[in-house]
Amino acid sequence: MTVHAPKIGLPIAPPALRVWIPTLLWIAALCAVFGLVFQYEIRGAVRIWNESTAYNHCYLVLPLAGALLWMRRDVLAKLRPEPSWWPLLLVPAASALWLASALLDIAEGAQLSAVLLFEILLLAVLGWRVFRALMAPLLFLFFLVPFGEFLVPTLQTFTAAFSVYGLQLLGIPVFADGYIIQIPAGKFEVAEACAGLRFLIASIVFGCFFATIVYRSMWRRAIFIALSIVLPIVANGFRALGLVLLGHLMGNAASAMADHVLYGWLFFTIVTLMLIAIGIGFRDKDDARPSPSRTEPVGAPASQAQLGPVMATGLLLALAAPAYFYWVEHASAAPVAAADGFAVPPRDSTWIREPETDGAWLPNADRAAQTTIASYHSGQATVTEIVAFYPVPKRGNPITRTATSVIEPEPWRLVETGRAPASVDGRALVVNTAKIARDGQQRLVWWFYVIDGRPTGSVLEAKLLQAAAGLHGGRRLGALVAMSTEIPPDAIGSGAATLATFAEKLAPL
Repeated sequence: MTVHAPKIGLPIAPPALRVWIPTLLWIAALCAVFGLVFQYEIRGAVRIWNESTAYNHCYLVLPLAGALLWMRRDVLAKLRPEPSWWPLLLVPAASALWLASALLDIAEGAQLSAVLLFEILLLAVLGWRVFRALMAPLLFLFFLVPFGEFLVPTLQTFTAAFSVYGLQLLGIPVFADGYIIQIPAGKFEVAEACAGLRFLIASIVFGCFFATIVYRSMWRRAIFIALSIVLPIVANGFRALGLVLLGHLMGNAASAMADHVLYGWLFFTIVTLMLIAIGIGFRDKDDARPSPSRTEPVGAPASQAQLGPVMATGLLLALAAPAYFYWVEHASAAPVAAADGFAVPPRDSTWIREPETDGAWLPNADRAAQTTIASYHSGQATVTEIVAFYPVPKRGNPITRTATSVIEPEPWRLVETGRAPASVDGRALVVNTAKIARDGQQRLVWWFYVIDGRPTGSVLEAKLLQAAAGLHGGRRLGALVAMSTEIPPDAIGSGAATLATFAEKLAPL
């Protein structure tokens, strides 16, 4: 009798895994390419995860998506990837959306567009049947994008109004001025950190995850997700009202606010537990049964011959817009030439440049390619002007974000902002205005933007002009122009008149 010794070697992969290996390799290559091409978006998102407590939870998104995928491992064992060409028809639109976001320097839009491109290419590689089965974990990846900051003013307004209305119902004397709430015990402010954005975003992420793993019915999922949106907003209103009531009972607003962060975390922990309790009670017994989609028969696997062509074509379409933008950005990155004579009064005007800049107002233009600061006088009037130059288009361009550091340099503090009509180089323009103060002194600041030779006081228009400059290609230049003069105590309106007279002489633009 012959005895055969067992062969020792690596275990043979299951049939399902062998079918999936080519697709998984292409998906790994897709991740590598996207990580390289869209590294600016990835770094920007991770930086916000680190800097903002509202988005610390984003580190959990990938593990949670992985958990949702693991829960569907039985589905993956039965399904086979079916590469399809039709999803590639969606790539040009998503790529154009990314290009528009990059040209307009809208970070959230570019990040969302990059994730959307990734999802479309996954749909093309996996096919609709597999993508539908994995839709929950795949769409969960959109939570990697730290979006929602635009909701802060709305949330602040709701929280302040909720608190004031609650105090009025309770008969407590209250005076409100915007986000400032005044009661006899002291003054409270609904700051940006108190708007409740971090709890709202975290609650939405939790609500989507909880609804996916607990419910099978789509309408139950939709109701619970809606509840996870509404409940934290209302709860934040009660939290703010509770803090004001605590200050009223203690007779001291400062004492009530001493541990308000701790109170907030405890309060929203209780709210989350309530949300879980509601969700579990809302679950129907039928939701525990396996979904029919997990047991439906699956046809024969489609041919993998078109996997490579589909992925290659999809990548070429998806990367066309980034390639164009990188070319435009490189062309605009040329060194800025000397800009003497740009947005300054001509030599034959009544405004004479002083040999030294007035040190009362020394703004700092963040990451400008070139900055000129000078003071001018005409009679008794003195104006200090800063012109900060930036290449356009350029992602992360601070030309429309640096106004705060320019108009309000330390130790000046902002008193009020507004808008004012002006004439610059013979062109009618609405400029931005700000009144700043320090140590009993006050100054008036006007500022506007010049993009590719066109002046504007609107941030939105400045972004649109940047986008237009990018579409034209070639080397383009933008500038932030700000001017400031002291407001005499006995002549409040003279500051605006001085700056209006100075602005009329600015040339050329």
